[in-house]
Amino acid sequence: MRVKKSTMHPVLTLSSLSAVTKVALTIASLAVMPLQAVHASTTCAAAWSAATVYNTGDVASENGINYQANWWTQGNDPATSSGGSGSGQPWTVQSSCGGSTTPPPPPPPVITPDTIGFHLLLGSGTAQDQIALTSGNYTDLILSNVIAGVMYGHLVQEYDPGIQFDKDYLYGSIFGQLLQENIATEYYVDTSTLIDPSPNQAAVMGAGQGGPYQINNYAADMVSGSYTPAGHSLINYAAIQKNIGYTMATAATQYSKPTPPSFNNKYYGPMLTAYFHYNDFVSLIVTGPGPGGWVTPWQPAYNNALANFKTLPNNFLDVLLNVAYNQGYYGGLVGSYSSLGATATAATVASVNSYSSVWGVQDTYQQYPYQVRYYLDQLYNNPIPTTSATTFATPDNHVAFSVATLEGIFSNVFQTIDYVNSSGVGTYISATQASTAFNQALTQAGVASSATLDLGNATDRAATFRVLEYAIGDLETNLGTQFNATTNSQL
Repeated sequence: MRVKKSTMHPVLTLSSLSAVTKVALTIASLAVMPLQAVHASTTCAAAWSAATVYNTGDVASENGINYQANWWTQGNDPATSSGGSGSGQPWTVQSSCGGSTTPPPPPPPVITPDTIGFHLLLGSGTAQDQIALTSGNYTDLILSNVIAGVMYGHLVQEYDPGIQFDKDYLYGSIFGQLLQENIATEYYVDTSTLIDPSPNQAAVMGAGQGGPYQINNYAADMVSGSYTPAGHSLINYAAIQKNIGYTMATAATQYSKPTPPSFNNKYYGPMLTAYFHYNDFVSLIVTGPGPGGWVTPWQPAYNNALANFKTLPNNFLDVLLNVAYNQGYYGGLVGSYSSLGATATAATVASVNSYSSVWGVQDTYQQYPYQVRYYLDQLYNNPIPTTSATTFATPDNHVAFSVATLEGIFSNVFQTIDYVNSSGVGTYISATQASTAFNQALTQAGVASSATLDLGNATDRAATFRVLEYAIGDLETNLGTQFNATTNSQL
């Protein structure tokens, strides 16, 4: 069972905060050190045999290298089936033995058309799982995640007008998160409203787990007690409150209860996750200046980074917010990427964008934002690294859909969202309201209602984003609401 490591967020004492504020990792410090030849004096274990059964922890040798079994295995040659944690390989290189040698490089990922591979450590083996795009089974799931991703960007820009980001990566963050954090997305079937109906799904729907996207801290009040303003948790956002599956009165004890079923709904779950990320974006601002003059370790660098990103297109805001989600605010990476962002130039962005910064790194917190980008690069047919961080291949993937299909999914997604109407009553958005806004957007975006679009094509992808940006803005205007509105009342 895979459980997100950030389920337990690191906690720092006040005495350690001064040290944390001095941490400012550079991209160079994240880079992988080259493997060095090891002059081994370790005795070689018994030679590996294809006929032998190896249990967890057993050691076998081959070609002057000792390998340790990660689990029960038989017939898997360790020379071609080894990798670190998260690689999905049955063997891990333990040490050189009986002489001087360098461990062999991991096998390159296999690039298969219309396939997205996921669950891997970059530079440490191949993907454990994959989804095949040929049947169209995943199209509605992908599009519901993209719609939620565009909403995520809309919320960010509504709070901080003028901020820029890389749309491909920020809008795609929700889908990339699903692939990395969910246990079995490959079992999704489009005839169901569940993101994953498999028995394995029960593992991420347990108490405090946060569903397929593992938004573990979903019920916590991010700004409470002596902090102001009070009330920054998912239950406080009017748009998602009615469908969230618990109430303000029960929020404090929700962590001890199973994750609400709505978190596993393919239309609501992605949107809920978009709000979770937006809440991180806001909370890092409003919790920055703490009580008594104490300042959190990511400030003032975080606010300075946001200001700098207004003049720095295609920046790494997605990386910064993804480490905030995955490692937690106090883990160090938020402060590090904030410091980089505060003074970033185009050259800094190019360095951060390079897969070299995490290639072969075993720390999953450092890997996570790049795993998300790697999955999206496959979806978008951007070049992806193969045998090294600088050796690339271009995928051949296609998620093609009609504008009518996009409209239907847009409507289904927004019917799970509510707003406070002119009578002060919280009510769900209707299919008619959603479709009206969508068709307004087609005219504004210059996209024909008869068009077919493909996320694997950059021009089509930009048109898709443009339609959704207009549609969300038009829907908000038509309803007379703001989608980032918060409330301290139960709707």
